[in-house]
Amino acid sequence: MSKKNVIILILILLLALTLGIIAGIFIFSNDSNPKEKQVKIYPLTLEEMYCNIKDSRRILKIKVTIETTNKETYEEMSQKQFLIRDEINKIVRNSTEEELEGKEGQVNLQNSIKKNLINLFNDENITNIYFDDFIIQ
Repeated sequence: MSKKNVIILILILLLALTLGIIAGIFIFSNDSNPKEKQVKIYPLTLEEMYCNIKDSRRILKIKVTIETTNKETYEEMSQKQFLIRDEINKIVRNSTEEELEGKEGQVNLQNSIKKNLINLFNDENITNIYFDDFIIQ
């Protein structure tokens, strides 16, 4: 082989290697899994409430945050907080101390509130219920 052929061969190999590296960068920089769409969360925190407990002389002091993924739902709930508070009062007044005790009691109450609010607003965008305060006195 002449020097000219060797130089051409080296240039071709360098060009192929460079193209391979560039192709590898593009292939591996794009994830095969599409990135999940970030869901915007709208939390609505109600003022603290005092609720009577069924068949008890005790009361529940509670502060609730409701989470939704829809801005229109958030705005509607903000305007109708009185309905939400009334619904929570009804649920607690129909719950006994034993039903409200412990982690399981709180989780059941959260689920109950969530289910009732979904029915009340006819909206599945209500995603979670949080208790900022939960004190039985």
